Amino acid sequence: MRLHSFSASLALLLARDVSSVSSFVVSFPSSIAYLRSSTSIAPSGAMQLTSSSTRRIRMANAGEEHSSSTFPTIEQAAKDGFLQQLSHASEICSLLEQPSPESDSMAADLLKAQLSHSDGVRGFFATYLTGQGNTAADEKDIPTPLANAMGEADMDVLVPLACMNVVMPTAMISMHTDPELSANAAKTAERGMRVLKWLEDKDESVKTNCQAILSVATGDNLDGCDGERVEFWKKFFSSYGYEDKQTKGIAEAIQKAL
Repeated sequence: MRLHSFSASLALLLARDVSSVSSFVVSFPSSIAYLRSSTSIAPSGAMQLTSSSTRRIRMANAGEEHSSSTFPTIEQAAKDGFLQQLSHASEICSLLEQPSPESDSMAADLLKAQLSHSDGVRGFFATYLTGQGNTAADEKDIPTPLANAMGEADMDVLVPLACMNVVMPTAMISMHTDPELSANAAKTAERGMRVLKWLEDKDESVKTNCQAILSVATGDNLDGCDGERVEFWKKFFSSYGYEDKQTKGIAEAIQKAL
């Protein structure tokens, strides 16, 4: 599974905590393969979930053993920094691709740990939403291990990020001149919307943030908007220099979540 190289802008979302939009810096690693390559990012000599050097997972649907990947420990998923979380997420996503009782159980434990902190949340969704080809993120239903982990995550971290995962790629659809990159951005936005809509009835802050985004995108002072959220999203839009074409697309997308 590889990241779409659809936009340096996506890196802005991933590189900083969601609470510090004004400090985003436009940069993207020139070698994204480094960020996602095998387990070289993981601390050397790291313990695995079992005592063996690799974790063998019987993939029920494929009828094969998944023996080439090393998985993070629960502690690593819960504590490692953002770059390591990208690597961990790649392994966790591989479990979601071919569900079985054993892989679902492992994914559930790892996702609960990974989504317990900001670096883990950002690292996971950077990978989950940008996988190449058809992935678990394209299924109609959110994978059960992920749904359960999101239900236990800190919504103050998860919800704004879920909104950004719709706003940013939606804006990039019209900002790209390359049709393939625009299509990749659209796919990421669609996946992000699936996550956001799942969260919609789980936490009131989804509606609060979406109303604020819609207010900023349309320029309308919507009744009941949270002033603090409106200011947050004004700063966010300003940071990226979104123009009419982008804000129109964002408004149309966010309306689907309300």
